[in-house]
Amino acid sequence: MKQISYVMVKPYFANSKVIIDEIKRRLQLSGMKIMDESYIRYDKKRASMHYSEHIGKSFYPELEDYLTSDKAYGMIVAGENAIQVIRELMGQTKNPKEGTVRYDIPKALGIAMRITENVVHSSDSEESAKKEIGIFLQLKKEYSNQQTNNTAKTNKTKTSGSNFNKCDDDFVL
Repeated sequence: MKQISYVMVKPYFANSKVIIDEIKRRLQLSGMKIMDESYIRYDKKRASMHYSEHIGKSFYPELEDYLTSDKAYGMIVAGENAIQVIRELMGQTKNPKEGTVRYDIPKALGIAMRITENVVHSSDSEESAKKEIGIFLQLKKEYSNQQTNNTAKTNKTKTSGSNFNKCDDDFVL
């Protein structure tokens, strides 16, 4: 059955084009098609909408802080049994298996696998996908507008030196 899903490369990991490209490569190799993609930035309101089922749980404040700490990278992904295929590809949040994104990327970076501050999020149901895609589209528009405004401000106040944010691509997979 054809499905649509949402995948988010979480903050910290979204600062690396290498990591984003590796996740996109794995999605495409599994038969998924990336329909839309963009950098985004969650605010507390959208974080609580996205993870509403976790509000009130002991780990939620840390999860919200992490999600709002920096930009993320969202993707709308479609394919046969997309939700199940993508979740298997990404791996479990707790104790991910070798060969999954949540295992392989931290291992390659030499960092601990963490439950809350992990690499990626993927929708767990069609209902979640619809909600998360709606939030993504709002955030994408806002992020794009913010970047346009920042570029306009930078062009008006050009000074010596560089005025762009360098993506941290020191990660090697």
